[in-house]
Amino acid sequence: MTEKETLALIEMLKANNEELLKQVALLTEQVAYLTNKLYGKSSEKRAVNPDQLSLFEEDNASQDDEDLPSHYRNYYL
Repeated sequence: MTEKETLALIEMLKANNEELLKQVALLTEQVAYLTNKLYGKSSEKRAVNPDQLSLFEEDNASQDDEDLPSHYRNYYL
């Protein structure tokens, strides 16, 4: 192998190494992002939609019960 071929091979290996380092950096960033999405703070404190009914709203439940006959009120509650 001549000196010229050796230098060309070294340059090719350097370029390949730089490309691999960029790829490692990108993949490390992706892993950090996905780990944060999976195990980071959850977004359970979202704004409540005023048009959506609440499961725990009892005002409407008591009004609906008045329409039911007494034997059904005890059955469904």
